[in-house]
Amino acid sequence: MRELGIFFSPAKINLFFAVTGMRSDGNHNVFSANIALNFGDEIAISDSSGGRDEIICAAKYLDKNSNTITKALDIFRKNSGIGRHFRVAIVKNIPPESGFGGGSSNGATVLRAVNGICGNVLSKDRLVDLSAKIGADCPFFMGDGPSIASGTGNACAPMDANLYSALGNYALTIFKPPFGVSTAEAYADLRTKFRHLYVTENEAAQRFESLQKCMVSGDISLPLFNAFSEIFFARHGEMRQLHRDLQMANANAMLTGSGSGCFCLVHKSIGGDSVAGVVRKKLGADVFLKNTTPMEILRE
Repeated sequence: MRELGIFFSPAKINLFFAVTGMRSDGNHNVFSANIALNFGDEIAISDSSGGRDEIICAAKYLDKNSNTITKALDIFRKNSGIGRHFRVAIVKNIPPESGFGGGSSNGATVLRAVNGICGNVLSKDRLVDLSAKIGADCPFFMGDGPSIASGTGNACAPMDANLYSALGNYALTIFKPPFGVSTAEAYADLRTKFRHLYVTENEAAQRFESLQKCMVSGDISLPLFNAFSEIFFARHGEMRQLHRDLQMANANAMLTGSGSGCFCLVHKSIGGDSVAGVVRKKLGADVFLKNTTPMEILRE
């Protein structure tokens, strides 16, 4: 079976994440600063010999019959008119229910990959539109790099170059506790029990501008914001204490997406590897933890 290509499917963090209201269709509007990482999953694509798609993955949590990859393949066939089937083998490094965007990244990566394999029959703009049917974060992963997302996450504008450049002054660590958070349940809680955590678009823009100014100025302490953080840290006392411990170690720690994954930014002038020690002391030596860097160009 001839391999058609191996593709990198990056994780992401939300440097800033606000929910600006609920839409008439039941979805939510967001204001989010999205950054892809030089850490992620690996996807190998081959032609399928059985007249159907095959998903190969060692991760037991992945439903091989219904996932973002199968959705991407179905959407591609329906909109391209090409009836080709594929064998997709994926090595999962991004933990599930973490807010690191693994599912959305996988779906967007496969959609773009099979379109390229089949001669780029669908335009880039068409792919971006179609990817929104796979998942809210997929349009970001179809883009070119760090971006500011609005709407349901489908409208992505390039991030200010000065802000992205300023990220280079900070060491980045991501980690996840030994439990996940369901995105659907998190939004349901926000809608029914924590409506006070919605902010207006203007307030979100002002908060983000404050963060941007601090980062560009090279401040050690940053006003990070995530709409779900109050809920998350209130419900998980050990994570609330860990957040405080990280702050004491001069680490700017915050939830990404709806969690349970988190990230830390530590100004490089401080030095040392304080984050890993603090996290492992609280969550155990085998906790998922990765030192990584932002990805400048998401797609060539």
